[in-house]
Amino acid sequence: MIPWLAGGGALLLWLAWTAAPWFRRKGTTDHTEIRAGSVLSIQEVALADPPENIAELYVKRLRRLGGYLGLQSWWSEQSSSVRCLFVPLVRFGSLRREDDREILTVGNGLLSRRGGTLSFVRKGGKVRIELRGFRPRMTMFFYQALQLPLHKAIGRSFLAWLARGSRAGLKP
Repeated sequence: MIPWLAGGGALLLWLAWTAAPWFRRKGTTDHTEIRAGSVLSIQEVALADPPENIAELYVKRLRRLGGYLGLQSWWSEQSSSVRCLFVPLVRFGSLRREDDREILTVGNGLLSRRGGTLSFVRKGGKVRIELRGFRPRMTMFFYQALQLPLHKAIGRSFLAWLARGSRAGLKP
């Protein structure tokens, strides 16, 4: 009986350690709208001097946020992906850079349909992650209950990390 309790306690501690970075907010805000089967999700944080390669940092940082859950990410400016045990969950097209933003187009994956963009915007002393036009493969009911909270938590956690890291040097 005691080994089961110890194992259960260790599992709960491991889950809490794994989930803790996802729920850090530290000055971040978020906004979500769902219209006609597509999602608009925006997270934002005040950051005076953001780095130039936010998209790359985001994709690489996903490894650390989801490492305990088997998430892997692969980055290049031509294409990127997020995988779970070698199954592509989401794929991204090539990186486009505009004046104040970096844009990745969302491609087909186990959890996503082609279409929509993931943008990293630097404007007015703030950094914003915008997921626009995302169309999940699962029904919207299940998406809102399961995947959307993860999108928002990962975005907030990344932005909080970016704000902390801008003071101490960044390492994905």
